[in-house]
Amino acid sequence: MIVPLIKVQPSSDWTETLLGQVKYWSLFGATCLQIDFALDAAQLKSLQRIVKLTGGQTDIFIQSDRLSDEEALELLNIGGSGIVTTTANREHFSSVPDERMRFVDSDQWTLLSAPEASAIADLEKQKRLAVIDADWLSDNPETIVDYYCAILQSDRPDGLWSTIICDPLGIALGLAYSNRESLLHAIKSRQGTYWSRSREGLWIKGLTSGATQQLLGIAFDCDCDCLRFTVTQDAPGFCHRNTHTCFGEERSIATVIQRLTERIHSPDAKSFTKKLATDAQLLQKKLLEEAGELAEAAELDDRYEVAWEAADVMYFSLVAMLKNGVGLEEVYAELARRMNRIVRRN
Repeated sequence: MIVPLIKVQPSSDWTETLLGQVKYWSLFGATCLQIDFALDAAQLKSLQRIVKLTGGQTDIFIQSDRLSDEEALELLNIGGSGIVTTTANREHFSSVPDERMRFVDSDQWTLLSAPEASAIADLEKQKRLAVIDADWLSDNPETIVDYYCAILQSDRPDGLWSTIICDPLGIALGLAYSNRESLLHAIKSRQGTYWSRSREGLWIKGLTSGATQQLLGIAFDCDCDCLRFTVTQDAPGFCHRNTHTCFGEERSIATVIQRLTERIHSPDAKSFTKKLATDAQLLQKKLLEEAGELAEAAELDDRYEVAWEAADVMYFSLVAMLKNGVGLEEVYAELARRMNRIVRRN
C-alpha cells in the first residue's frame, strides 16, 4: 500500500489546508501526518478535529515525537489508526497498544525517497507499507500508475483490468475497464475515468451526460486482477438508462434514501415524510416513541417485531439526517471511526 506522507507546516489556514490534503490523499486508503514541531493548544485541537472528521474514511497515522502519551491516545480514540515513531521512543507512548504502533526504523514502515515503481511493487508483494512524500507523489503520477501496472494482472487478450465502480455506501454501480492511460487520467483528475472498448479511447464518466463522478478511492482485490473505484455519482446515475446502478432499481438503502429525499423536497404538503422534515416537534416525538418501542421489542422473542420496530427507527432517523443534509455514508464513517477507540485496561 502507498501511504502518502504529508509534512505538516503551521500556517494561518492550518486546519482547512491540512483537512483538504488528507481528503485528497485518502485515494489510496491511508495517509501519514508528519509533525516536527510542538503543537500549541489551538493546533492540537485542530489536529483532533481533522482526525475526527476523516478517521472513519481513511487510515490516518500520526508521526510526531512532540506528542505526549495522553495526546497520542486521544488521537487514536477519536479516529487515528496508529502512532509512528522510533523503536527507541516506544516507552514514551506507554498507553498505546503494540498493534497501533509503527516504527520508522523497522521493516513494517518503509520510507521511500523518489522511488522506482518496481520498489513500491516489491513492498506491496511483501505486504509492507510504502511511505512516500505526498509532494513527490503529486509530481510523479506516472510512477503511481506504473506501480499499479506492476501489481495488476489480466487474463484478457486486450490486457484491460476489470473495474468495479461503487458508491460511498459500497453499492456496486456497474462494471467498466481500465488500462494505464485511463488510470493515469483518473489519478491526475480524481474523476471516474475508464477505457471504452467500443471507442478504443478514454471514457470520462459524465463528460457528455453530466452524470459525473468524483474519485474517492482506488483498491485492488486479493488476486490483483480487479480494481475497485469508490466514487460519488451525480444524478441521474451510472447507468445509461438513468438509474443509479446498472442493475436496475434495487431494494437497497440507497433507493430508500433517494425516495425519502424526493419526498422531503416535494411540494406535496400531504406527504408525511415532508411533514416530519418541517415539523421539528413531530419528528422528535416520533423518534422517541419508536426508540422506546424498539427497546420493548428487544425484550421479546420475536424477530419480526424487532425488525419492524428497527425499520421504524431507521425511517425516522433517516428523515432527521436528510433534512440536515447528512448522508448515510457519514454515519458509516462515524461508526468506523469509533472502531479505532482503545479501551484502557485498569
